Amino acid sequence: MKKIFSGLLICLIMMNCSKKENTNLNTPYVISKKDILTNISNKPRDKNIPPPPPIPGWLAYGTNTFIIDTDSKIYYFQRNKIGRICINGRFDTIPYFIDLQPKDLIEIPNNAISDFVKLNYKDDFRNLTFISSKLDTLKSENYFVLVKAIESSLKENDFYFIRRTTQEEDTVLKYKKNNISYYSEEIKWDKNRITFPFIKPILKPQQTP
Repeated sequence: MKKIFSGLLICLIMMNCSKKENTNLNTPYVISKKDILTNISNKPRDKNIPPPPPIPGWLAYGTNTFIIDTDSKIYYFQRNKIGRICINGRFDTIPYFIDLQPKDLIEIPNNAISDFVKLNYKDDFRNLTFISSKLDTLKSENYFVLVKAIESSLKENDFYFIRRTTQEEDTVLKYKKNNISYYSEEIKWDKNRITFPFIKPILKPQQTP
């Protein structure tokens, strides 16, 4: 009888541990409670170490960007490789305008998230990846699958971060989903949320009298 009781007790302990592991694995991510540059592995940051400096506006997108929509669908767009990042002084933290287009956004089927990540992660340069969402709390199955796929694809010096979507991402995604013609110059942009690059005016040659 004692052996049977001990066996049942061990089974209950094992089941409880398994449940705890699954709970920790699928812990919802709340963007407002995390530092924008904290790795999304959910590991606590040492309070004695100061938080990293704000990410510059021109690095708001990285080489790979995944957008998690409000219905949990995932969209993806890719940019050119980014070299080594040197932090010197202060940076503008407002995202820069990158002329993103609806055709640049690829909708990833729910059953192909892992394969898609593996196919698009590059081995010949540093991958800087962002997961962005309009939602503050991420807890969908697609989110957890995406994080697991990214973690399994990381190489040395690769990084991935999580943040809220930018105004440009929200706008372009809206036009794509509604299949509306998009012209960035017609959008009423909020200059507090987006920075446009300075374009040097072309001076007309002066005419000699």
